[in-house]
Amino acid sequence: MGIEAKGKTTMKERAIKPPQRAGDPIPALRVAESDGGPDGRRTIYDFGATYPLGTLRFGAVRPDERVGRLRIGRSLDGRNWTPVETVPADGAIRLDDAPARYVRLEGEAGEDAFFEAGRGFAAEPADDWTALFHRREGWTGADGIYSVPLNGLEAPGRAAANRTLLLFGDTFIGTVDPVSNARVSMAMINNSMALLHGDRPDPQRIAFRWNRSGPEPASSIVPSTPRALAHKDAYYWLQDGTSVGGKFHCFPLIVSPDPEGPEGFEFAVHGIVRVTAPIGEDGPMLELQEQADTPLYCRTAEGHTVYFGAAILPLTEEAGAPNPDGYVYVYGLRNDGATRLVAARVAAEELERIERWTFWNGSDWTDRIEDCAPIAPETSTELSVTPMVGGFLDGKFVVVYQQGGISGSRVAVRVGDSPVGPFGPGIPLHYCAEPEAGNGIYSYNAKAHPHLSAPGELLASYNVNTTSMDVHRADGGIYRPRFIRIRQIV
Repeated sequence: MGIEAKGKTTMKERAIKPPQRAGDPIPALRVAESDGGPDGRRTIYDFGATYPLGTLRFGAVRPDERVGRLRIGRSLDGRNWTPVETVPADGAIRLDDAPARYVRLEGEAGEDAFFEAGRGFAAEPADDWTALFHRREGWTGADGIYSVPLNGLEAPGRAAANRTLLLFGDTFIGTVDPVSNARVSMAMINNSMALLHGDRPDPQRIAFRWNRSGPEPASSIVPSTPRALAHKDAYYWLQDGTSVGGKFHCFPLIVSPDPEGPEGFEFAVHGIVRVTAPIGEDGPMLELQEQADTPLYCRTAEGHTVYFGAAILPLTEEAGAPNPDGYVYVYGLRNDGATRLVAARVAAEELERIERWTFWNGSDWTDRIEDCAPIAPETSTELSVTPMVGGFLDGKFVVVYQQGGISGSRVAVRVGDSPVGPFGPGIPLHYCAEPEAGNGIYSYNAKAHPHLSAPGELLASYNVNTTSMDVHRADGGIYRPRFIRIRQIV
């Protein structure tokens, strides 16, 4: 992280639980301090997670003139600081409810400062889910990780008796040394799956899957459409999937190698296919799958590349959605120098009929895909859109994405009033520290997994990768998802 802990604690750290509501104390570790200088004493506190800043208090009531000379900054990474708007009140300071992991005090703060949560977003590490995917045999790492409830029920808190299909992109199959963490053997396939029973990260209740029909590991879903077969060595990158009407649906990208691309990104995209399969006891019955080329990869009226399938939201009774309208919303990306969110929708019973899809043009739905208009000014190439129930998000829709795209280091959210927004500004909630290790490591493609979340919360993941295959060989722990929990504090 940006700051090394010094082992000092605030007077209120002992035995404090993470805040559950506004006004609850926030445990804080005092990680750095210095005396003197033009700003007086400087002290930095680390909450260990992100919480909304409510009130700063002191162990004893302090004169207002001393409190007034205090300068306060907040940060997610301990390096980049934003001033905090404050209102002194009775020896305490009312803060601005903005999310922060670190707080810096400059001035005569003393050593007895402590913090209370405000109203807003919390983002805490979900180490139990992260550990589930740190594996040393068979499936040993991947990116992607979309989650699909196979009974179609997307609502939070409803997965305990359900099966979840997890979809992955490029995947390592092999063995990782348990001592050195180096890869002993490794084969890379282009997509894989896993089946999880229940809503807990239990390693005994998850089974990873890939094509084992031949002598070497192979991708779970392999190309068979005319457009895909027209490109040498083409493969599929799985995007989001959904379960509608007892069938699994997914819209993978057709990809082929491109040696002219930069290291780690040597590929080209050629289109989108639809993959549909009936769902059986063990998940999608891929032996009965249907694949079809689609027009979902094209250019807009302004000449920008656009494609769909990056996120799917069934706003239906089957999905347990609040205020269902019977449509499945399929989100895509418009690349015009930035990665912008676009939207399509179709009646759930007509999901397989691409000619029945309509596209949001900024004011209405149209059958012209070329006229689709952005509904958010920035997103990542993988993301999620979730309807929320309860708390200050009740009735809202939340986009979870990686701020800054493929080179971004923050998990962020946008909040909107409908499935097509308007979506508000990005709110960064979590700093992804993994790239600080160097070695070409980067983080990307945050998204939520609503049906695996508690009501009113969002379990979210982001991917970690490196551009160096040598680094992958040396460290089998890099290439796997990390998880956080995004909570509402009210």
